Amino acid sequence: GLFSRVASVTFGPYVRFELGRSQVDTSDAKWHPPGSSDPTVFFSTDEGDYTSGAVAMGYDFQNGLRAEVAFIGTGTSGVTGSCSSASDSSSCSEHADITKASVSTSALMGNVYYAPLEARGSHSIFQPFIVAGLGVARNTTGEWTRYNAASERPERTFEGASSSGLAWSVGVGASVQLRKPGAWPIILEGSWRYYDYGTAKGGATALPENGESSPITPLQFDHTDQVLAVGLRIPLRRY
Repeated sequence: GLFSRVASVTFGPYVRFELGRSQVDTSDAKWHPPGSSDPTVFFSTDEGDYTSGAVAMGYDFQNGLRAEVAFIGTGTSGVTGSCSSASDSSSCSEHADITKASVSTSALMGNVYYAPLEARGSHSIFQPFIVAGLGVARNTTGEWTRYNAASERPERTFEGASSSGLAWSVGVGASVQLRKPGAWPIILEGSWRYYDYGTAKGGATALPENGESSPITPLQFDHTDQVLAVGLRIPLRRY
């Protein structure tokens, strides 16, 4: 059968290329307006999906384990948010909504894969796997705008900003060797992964003609993705 054929030996170093579609989530969004007596305002956000990609170099130990270092880059997701609550329980009619923001991320992550069938000595061309990663992400938030009809200046736009922090991921997938044993192997992979990129933060400086006051805490939110991806893994040695 297709999955019972013996795979080519892929022991050693490899490169991997991946392209995926990301379902973006921006949770725990909030800001603290400029006034010292103002409460922290929380938002219920909406965001757009984007395409993401990864390039990795790794090593296959052919005992069920492989490890790699991957660079991950995402597209840009638009983010909007309506006021959901305030820390002093005041009405959202008194507070701003977020009418424009965006987020994109780049990350450097170390990944470890475990293929249980391979660990049990199966050299089938089909190998399911689990994966976990840990690294550093840089979240970039574009210019963001708050709108409050009750304010003397209803609309204000602030600068974007970038921030770095811990990132992690977990996922599952499967690989299929595309070329017959004895040929230089090319391995097709499909996966689902959950990424937590940490906190994204906007800038606190208003753009020109948007007033002088700065928020005590600018817009910030937690950035996570669920990614469905396909990729190619290409060993760098032929046996």
